[in-house]
Amino acid sequence: MKISDLNEQISTMQANLAYDYEFSPENVYQLGNTENREIIGRLVEAFLLPGSRIDNVEALVELRKRSLAGESCLILAEHYSNFDFPILFRLMEKQINPETAASLLPIRGMKLSESTPITAVFTRSYDTIVIYPSRSLDTINDPNELEKVRKISVPINHAAMREMIDKKLNGRIITVFPAGTRYRPWDPTSKKGVREIHSYVKTFDNVLFLAINGNALPPHSSDDMTRDEPTKDLMILTCSDIVSGRRFRKEAESAAPDGVDPKQYVVDQVMQALEDINLRVEPKRLEEKKKLLRN
Repeated sequence: MKISDLNEQISTMQANLAYDYEFSPENVYQLGNTENREIIGRLVEAFLLPGSRIDNVEALVELRKRSLAGESCLILAEHYSNFDFPILFRLMEKQINPETAASLLPIRGMKLSESTPITAVFTRSYDTIVIYPSRSLDTINDPNELEKVRKISVPINHAAMREMIDKKLNGRIITVFPAGTRYRPWDPTSKKGVREIHSYVKTFDNVLFLAINGNALPPHSSDDMTRDEPTKDLMILTCSDIVSGRRFRKEAESAAPDGVDPKQYVVDQVMQALEDINLRVEPKRLEEKKKLLRN
């Protein structure tokens, strides 16, 4: 099945959304649509091979308990496709319960929510906080254009931070992809964590690293998200044990080599923690998938 073949479902989901596509500091917190989430859940589930799951799911259960107790909780996840969050949400619904899945609150860049109808309908179907990502600013070379964009981005990001602080102290589990973009094998920089993640790590009581093995919607080589084609895969999402964000940040900064930006080094250690889990899981996943396909 191709994304382009899903017009009927996309149209249905678009009709369920009634949001202005223009973002401002007043609407950075976006409520999703429960009907759409169920449609998307069934859709992504169709591309999950038997055995797809969240491993060490007990850590997510514990994270939810802590969030309900008023502690701030953060998931830092690998990012390989636009199916990553819907798959996480669906698996949490199945393995834990819908309430825990609904406590997730992803931070998303404006590009995903304002771009093509296909990607926008996916991102806007879940509760989210919208930011103006730093990667977008990094691509602007004209000083005048940069100043113009900053007048838009700074108020939006300040408003997003206020919303995040409020929500993280009121039972929501903030979910962030620290690379800020999907990993594309032909672009190694797409797996580098963005520096702002340092601010997240140091301000959360609890941090959970989530590795994602498998890819049910590999990015197209053109970088055109509308050309991504779903494919069945064995998806194994693996949770780390919960760590203290402040302790992780302090220890990473202390270990930063001389001459290395300590904040970026913290982010690099986040990405390394995710990579370590991924590399440990992948051989087992491939063997498990091989057995599935033989049967």
